[in-house]
Amino acid sequence: MKKEILSKIDRAIKEVWLKCIKRDYKNNYLLKEDTLKNSFYFHLRKNLGTRFFKENAIRIYTEFTDGDLKSTGYRADIAIVELSKDISDYLGDNIKSIIAIIEFKYGCVYTSDNNFYKDIYKVKSYIKNHKVDCLYYLGFIAEKEYSYPNWLDGRQTNNWASKKVTVLSANKNIGSDNMNFYVQSCNELNKDIDSVFL
Repeated sequence: MKKEILSKIDRAIKEVWLKCIKRDYKNNYLLKEDTLKNSFYFHLRKNLGTRFFKENAIRIYTEFTDGDLKSTGYRADIAIVELSKDISDYLGDNIKSIIAIIEFKYGCVYTSDNNFYKDIYKVKSYIKNHKVDCLYYLGFIAEKEYSYPNWLDGRQTNNWASKKVTVLSANKNIGSDNMNFYVQSCNELNKDIDSVFL
């Protein structure tokens, strides 16, 4: 996949998180993980536009298990894929490559952080054990107070997450009811958006 296409997708993902998802959260459109996933899917398709998808044979699928994921036993919350030019019978058999995988987790004050870490370990397994070569995003809304939740530590960001993983996160600041939305990126794309707090 051309770097400019990857960069465009990456920028759209980060901007959707920082602008659209933040706005949807503030306006009470998000309740739990499925509405977060649905909202993200809607805004990402709208942001990239029909022409982009058609010209590049790119599609977005939810609950994705096809392509390189068939043998993993996992289901991606959202996958952005490139299709083969000639589509045969079953669409799932026509996945040329996986461009990006997005895993979401939505938790309240009672949700254990272990639920978030399970998705981190899932992404690590995609990368290290199953060798699924694509960009990865972890979209975490944690309705709890953190000074700055470092979902990935330095060993992870300098090792298996390097050049592959971006954390899209939202949480409450300590002593505040406001949700803080930010991006922690290791993928080296669109660095101007990284660590932006809005």
